Amino acid sequence: MRVIAFVCLMIILAGIDASAQVVFSDDFESYRSQQQFEQYDNPNNLFDPIWLTRNVWHGQIAPPNLQLINVRTPYSPLPPYLPQPGDAKARGAQSLWLKGGAHRANFVNLSTPLGVGAYVNWWFYDTGSAGKRANAWVELLHYTNGLLDVGAGVTTGQVESFSLGAASFDPKANLNTYQVRGDISHSTYYPPDSFASQGGGALTWANFGGTTRTAGWHQAAIWLWKPNEVLFILDGATKTEPRNPAYGATTVRIRGLASNTVDFYFDEVTIGTGIPPAMPRANTAFTIGLTEFTGDYSLVKLQVEIRHPDDRQPLEVQQVSPSGSGGLQIALPVGTWDIAFKADRSLRRVLRRVNVPASGTLSVSLLGGDADGDNEVSLFDFGKLVAAFGKFSNEPGYNPAADFDGDGEVSLFDFGILVRHFGMAGDE
Repeated sequence: MRVIAFVCLMIILAGIDASAQVVFSDDFESYRSQQQFEQYDNPNNLFDPIWLTRNVWHGQIAPPNLQLINVRTPYSPLPPYLPQPGDAKARGAQSLWLKGGAHRANFVNLSTPLGVGAYVNWWFYDTGSAGKRANAWVELLHYTNGLLDVGAGVTTGQVESFSLGAASFDPKANLNTYQVRGDISHSTYYPPDSFASQGGGALTWANFGGTTRTAGWHQAAIWLWKPNEVLFILDGATKTEPRNPAYGATTVRIRGLASNTVDFYFDEVTIGTGIPPAMPRANTAFTIGLTEFTGDYSLVKLQVEIRHPDDRQPLEVQQVSPSGSGGLQIALPVGTWDIAFKADRSLRRVLRRVNVPASGTLSVSLLGGDADGDNEVSLFDFGKLVAAFGKFSNEPGYNPAADFDGDGEVSLFDFGILVRHFGMAGDE
């Protein structure tokens, strides 16, 4: 079933909150004809209100365009579309086919321009092996008017562009790797390792070291992860390039040049904010300790935030449950991050600059006494405790957030913990 969102949706990852959002996604599964896919095109009037509708796919009606193919129950597209290729590939039943030798593009305009944290994530199938010339990629773009206006491939108002794929038209391109394009908005932001610095001609393109061109499916993403830096991700390899902090993202485009000699397929395109699915992760072990807590840690609700170092804005929030003894495994993105922990009855603790993958088990000590969740032990928490005082866990009125010692009863022992931590505040 195709998933296509015209409103912001939650990322479907267990326990992730609204700080991460998917604003558009499409796995191309429910389209039943090529015309359906191209229904918003009006090549005779490029400023037709429907043509300018955002959050839909646009393209040029001309063979051989990016074409929808169905690998399970093939249909016969009506002219002017090409017959389905014999090597058709999809990650479900259908995908987009870019024929070798095609010079076409399809794009999506975003309803709201996205800033720092925006990404495009996708899968592509490269039918060519290493060393074969290929020119097919995905672009994350910013336009001053908020929309991409296209007529025979002509664009207007473009101030920023990032691309990732196989772009081997430049003589300095390594045909055995994939390539990235950095910020085109100003020469200050050109990649320092661009082809131009190597005596080539493409100012903003550079080889993506650590990647290998192979026949098969590859997962990729372009992430505006910092105000002054973009992160490219491909098959778990990452690469950063400079970017102009004044711009964000308004458009995603899938593009191919006629100089491409092999077929490509694209599938599962997702546009959102937060941490893209292609970002490599590693399980990290933690031990959670609540001061003076004697109960079952699996009953404690724990919130974990992943942040850039020294940044309070979370990139991702997970709601997790420790084991009964406080053990915990969290799938964290590879890199260096601040990790914030807060239990339903504790102050927040931030572990600074955690390197992932991390060796061994990391310990987190949390101070109890915050029953109302405002990250401070105050009279408001005292009020919560008084309201539940004397109640056992099996009785109406019991509040686990006020049971600071976890013994199943809100008692004087919990009052003692509150008094000892009164006036304290957690990490921000």
